[in-house]
Amino acid sequence: MQGSARNQKRPSWIQVIAICLAVAAVTMLATGYVLSERYEARQNSAQTGISYRKLDEIRSLIDAYYVGEYEEDELLDMLSVGYMSGINDKWSYYTNAENLQALYEDKSGSYAGIGVTVTLDAETGLLQVMDVYEGSPAAEAGIRRFDMLYTVEGESVAAIGMDATVAKVRGEIGTTVNLEILRDGVVIAMTVERRTVEKTSVYAELINGEIGFLRISEFTVAAATQFAEKLATLQNIGAKNVIIDVRNNPGGQLSTLIKMLDELMPEGEVFIERDKAGNENRLSVDAEFCDIPVVVLVNEYSYSAAEYFAAVMQEQGRAYVIGSPTTGKGEGQQTFQLSDGSAITFSVIKYFTPNGVSIGDKGGIVPDMNVEITYDQITVIGTVDYRDDPQIMAAVGYMQELMQQ
Repeated sequence: MQGSARNQKRPSWIQVIAICLAVAAVTMLATGYVLSERYEARQNSAQTGISYRKLDEIRSLIDAYYVGEYEEDELLDMLSVGYMSGINDKWSYYTNAENLQALYEDKSGSYAGIGVTVTLDAETGLLQVMDVYEGSPAAEAGIRRFDMLYTVEGESVAAIGMDATVAKVRGEIGTTVNLEILRDGVVIAMTVERRTVEKTSVYAELINGEIGFLRISEFTVAAATQFAEKLATLQNIGAKNVIIDVRNNPGGQLSTLIKMLDELMPEGEVFIERDKAGNENRLSVDAEFCDIPVVVLVNEYSYSAAEYFAAVMQEQGRAYVIGSPTTGKGEGQQTFQLSDGSAITFSVIKYFTPNGVSIGDKGGIVPDMNVEITYDQITVIGTVDYRDDPQIMAAVGYMQELMQQ
């Protein structure tokens, strides 16, 4: 009996082994977890280290065997250009300190230009000419719509980016700028004089005494006021409806887009922007608006604000869209200045229509009526009589049928 009682209090050898195995298992799991965490941390650190060690390797080989010379600042600039090219954002670019400072000086002081509107071509990194102002130095030099700015003062436009190119094209009145234009695969050298250029972004016309026509070449700050004034003028002289042409329009100011929508849209949300953290900014317009039928003309060169102008009006049943499908630019960019005075520009905001549709994800706008025109006809939009423009004539025909109903 006593022996039996002692056996119950003292663990058997099987129990001892089981306890030891359990402790060992727990220890192994804990150790494994700690080692796994350390390994992952080291791997993450190593990945970052490896990426920059690769640059160190390149530098070592260049220093050991390269027979030429290079400038440290130029090397860092080109590394920065490559970095921005590699983040999978076709709207991103790098601007070095010298060119950024020149751009700021031009914006803040007195400067002159050559009289063109340009947009960034995401595929090539070049700047595409979307509009050439009538009577401007660019027009006199023979620059045409859809020409590509290839070099400026001997520097590659693709390498120095949009801001730097604009800064170099601008300058003092009466001076000249040396450009190379890429047209149909041929590089054309030009020397263009800089002059003060006045630009009107909104053009108005009354067709057949009752159809208003407004062409918006760019969503500049001044365009909002021009649009409101010319829309009112068209109504005062008999316009019963309006055709709004945003073809070949590179976009522009968000504030201008909202003000133009406010002229034509009933009360409610018209635009949503969302940042990386998911924070949303919803923009609305008031109840007062011009309640007349609207047609919007678009094409593959309608970008950003121009696309969303058409998309919001179409989505909300406020406008009938005619033309050809747009490209789909669904992000907004911001420029960040770096410690050395240079800057990087990249997409920080995604844009959405009131129904939550991203034009970028959707791949652009599909018109309600698709009317194709030739490339030659695209290049002369805004410079020929409306009767020679098939897309405007399609819009006129639609409006005439609408008025007869």
